[in-house]
Amino acid sequence: MTRILANLRAWWDRVQPGFWRRMNSGYRWAIIIFALVVLYIGTGVFGGHKQEQAASDAAAKTNDIPRVQVATLVSFPRDATLTVRGRTQALHWVDTRAQVDGIVKAIHFEKGDRVHAGDVLCELMVNDRGAKLDQARALVSERQKEWDAADNLQKQGAMSATGAKQAMAALEAARAGQRTQQIELENTRVRAPISGFVDDRYVNVGDYMRVGDKCELVIAPEPFLAVGAVSEQDVGKLKIGAPASATLVSGENVEGKVYFVATKADPTTRTFRVEVELPNSDARLRDGVSADIHIPVRQVEAMKISPGILVLNDNGVVGVRTVESGTVHFKPVKIVSDGPEGMWVTGLASGTTVITVGQEFVAEGSRVKAVTAGARA
Repeated sequence: MTRILANLRAWWDRVQPGFWRRMNSGYRWAIIIFALVVLYIGTGVFGGHKQEQAASDAAAKTNDIPRVQVATLVSFPRDATLTVRGRTQALHWVDTRAQVDGIVKAIHFEKGDRVHAGDVLCELMVNDRGAKLDQARALVSERQKEWDAADNLQKQGAMSATGAKQAMAALEAARAGQRTQQIELENTRVRAPISGFVDDRYVNVGDYMRVGDKCELVIAPEPFLAVGAVSEQDVGKLKIGAPASATLVSGENVEGKVYFVATKADPTTRTFRVEVELPNSDARLRDGVSADIHIPVRQVEAMKISPGILVLNDNGVVGVRTVESGTVHFKPVKIVSDGPEGMWVTGLASGTTVITVGQEFVAEGSRVKAVTAGARA
C-alpha cells in the first residue's frame, strides 16, 4: 500500500505544471474549491437548478393569463319600455286679456299667487260707463211706461196692434241697450277663467289697455303633461290610456298615462307628438322642465345590468363581453329600458357569465381567468 501511494505521488509530481508546484498550498486549495463551485452552478448538480427553472417558467406562463371579474345573469319578465326625450307642459293655461279700453285702476294678484275661477285680476277705471248704464236704465223705465200705456189702449180698442208692437219693440231695444252697458261695465274687471297660479303679469297700475291687451298669465297646476316625439317605427306601439311615467331632470319620477298620440307627423322631423298626463295635486311640476318619458310597450325576458359593462365592438355594435370555458366572446345586446333602478337588456341567454371588471382590457378570443365578485384574484 505504501508503495502504491509513493508511485501516485511521484506521478502527480511529474504531471503538475511548474507554477502549480511552486504555488503555496493554501492558494491551490482555494482555486480547487472555486472550480468546484463554478462546476456546480453551471451544470446544476443533482438536477436542482433545472427543477427550479421549470417551476419558474410555469409560474410565468400562469401569470400571463389576465384575471377578470365576472357575474352570472338571470333573466326576468320585464316591460320593454320606449323612452322619449321631452319636457313638461301645462295642460291648461291662459293669458287673460282686456275686452274694453281703459286705464288700469288696480291689480289684485301678483306672480305666484293662487287664484280661483272668477277672481278679478286687473280692474280698469269705469269712467263714464256707470253714467251710461244709469241712462240706459232710465230709458228702459220710460219705454216700460210707454208699453204699459199702449197695452191698455190696445185692450180698450183705442190703439192698433201695430202701435202696440212698436211700443214693445222700443222697450226691448232699451233693455238690450241696458244689458250692453252692464256688460261694458262688467268688462272693466278682467277675471280669471280658470283656477291656478299667476305665472306672469304684463301691466302695471296706470297703464292704458286696449281691447286684446294681456293682463296676467294663469296656469292650472293639474293635470300637467310630459310632451315628446316618437318615430314612425314606434308610434304604432302606443295606445291612449296606457300607463307611462316621466323622469324629470331632477331625478324625480312621476307616474301617469298616455293622454294623446298625434295622427299627423311633423313635416320636418317625421315624428309624432305624444303627450303623457301627469298628476300634480301638490303643484310640484313646472312648465318646461326636461324629462325622459317612459312608455311600456310589451313584455320580454330581460336582464338587469350596470351600464358600465357595455362595450362596442369594431363595427360599433353595443354589447357585453362574456366568458365561456376561459375564452372571451362578444355578445350584442338590445336595451329595452334604462332608468334610475338600472338598465335592462335582451339578447343574452339566462345564466350567461359576463365580465363586469376588466372587459376593456381583453378582446374576442382572449384566454382569461374568471373570478367572481368577492373572490381573490
